[in-house]
Amino acid sequence: MKCPGQDTQYWQADAIFEVTCPACAKRVEFFKDDTQRKCNHCGHRFMNPQMDFGCAAYCQYADQCIGDLPPELIAQKEDLFKDRIAVAVKRHLKTDFSRIGKATRVARYADQIGKKAAANMAVVLSAAYLHVLEAKVAEEILESLKAPGGLTAAVMAILSVGDEPAHGVEADVVADAIHVEALEARVKAGEGAEIRLQNSDFRTPVAADVAREVLAALM
Repeated sequence: MKCPGQDTQYWQADAIFEVTCPACAKRVEFFKDDTQRKCNHCGHRFMNPQMDFGCAAYCQYADQCIGDLPPELIAQKEDLFKDRIAVAVKRHLKTDFSRIGKATRVARYADQIGKKAAANMAVVLSAAYLHVLEAKVAEEILESLKAPGGLTAAVMAILSVGDEPAHGVEADVVADAIHVEALEARVKAGEGAEIRLQNSDFRTPVAADVAREVLAALM
């Protein structure tokens, strides 16, 4: 059976539309299932801004369904994978709302820090959600979800406990997010007056600013 989203018999009037070329501002016609098009005026090739890549993020038949995936979509597939990680972690923890809450908060701060640090957000957020689980369980979840190539290795490098902490921008972002969440917990426990933030307490330059914003909102 052909995917209804790509079968033209289900298309409506808005299935064909025009988009302004980001390079020359000329109009370029798109079909809803075009992943990308080249501007006939200047030759610039760009992604379909209205295409929903949600199903392609996890569908094993995505390559056959929408053709050769451009690099931008490959990156987006990994980025959307973090949402499946979040759901899997919550399902595993069931009613352990303490750890679910901690994972969610760490992911929130990792998102803020990681974007400013230009980190790979698929790796950062996957590790942020999974860090509340044992490494073996985290790896099993990644394998069960058929994580894209390289993602499992990158995430597990952050989560695996060794003699030396993992480094690299993604590992640093996750470590800082965990630290910010711990500071938040201290404030809520009434220890806010004892906290003295120093930039040197964090691995990434932007994490201290995020921490200050979080603590200021709580005090």
